[in-house]
Amino acid sequence: MRTPYLDVLKRIKPFEFKPGITSFLNPHSFNLIIDDQSTIDGIDQWYVDGISLVQLNNLLMPNKIQRFSFDETSLASFVFNKAKELNLKIALIGTKEELIAAAAKKIELKYNIEIEYYRNGYFSTPEEYEKAFKLINEKKINLIICGMGTPKQESFLINLKKTGWTGYGFTCGGFLHQISDSTDYYPSFYDKLEIRWLYRIFKEPKLIKRYAILYPKFFIKILSEFTRQQLTLYK
Repeated sequence: MRTPYLDVLKRIKPFEFKPGITSFLNPHSFNLIIDDQSTIDGIDQWYVDGISLVQLNNLLMPNKIQRFSFDETSLASFVFNKAKELNLKIALIGTKEELIAAAAKKIELKYNIEIEYYRNGYFSTPEEYEKAFKLINEKKINLIICGMGTPKQESFLINLKKTGWTGYGFTCGGFLHQISDSTDYYPSFYDKLEIRWLYRIFKEPKLIKRYAILYPKFFIKILSEFTRQQLTLYK
């Protein structure tokens, strides 16, 4: 049986930097994981990275939440500075081969930290996953930023944790791709007005369908689910 969207939203707590797997929901990623109970349960901390979903949650739900995402507008600076403070060993997993080295270099320069290990987010065989898991454990990596897209990035970290790894794992969506191009992907104007989605459409026109069609459908589903729950309470 599918987990209700609202039940997943009830799991969201105030942000804490602690060991385990942290991932982020927006209408697109929410739809990709909602039928996969093992992924929902395998993530230790869920947060919401879409401002429209935050606003809808705070309108409908008793637990009020804030927007958090792994990018320069939210948690990236905090996490990398925390890694420096705690002397954590860092790995980056994600994006294309030709972009991941540039992403690692820019992060190292901006935060004055060292990236111990990085590789692209494309795995062809189970053996490639096993090799990456082995290297991560051998190098004693304790902070991983994984940007492979949902649900692959969640699956990667969940399966890594099953090997006995006990560090901090963050999914990051398109962050590694974005920072390889610019350390400040979103201009301050778009960030301040909470219209980062509009800038993403400008930069990546392929996202028009997601924002114009899939997002409205998602919000209709949430509202329908909320209405059904309320009607059940008053029967």
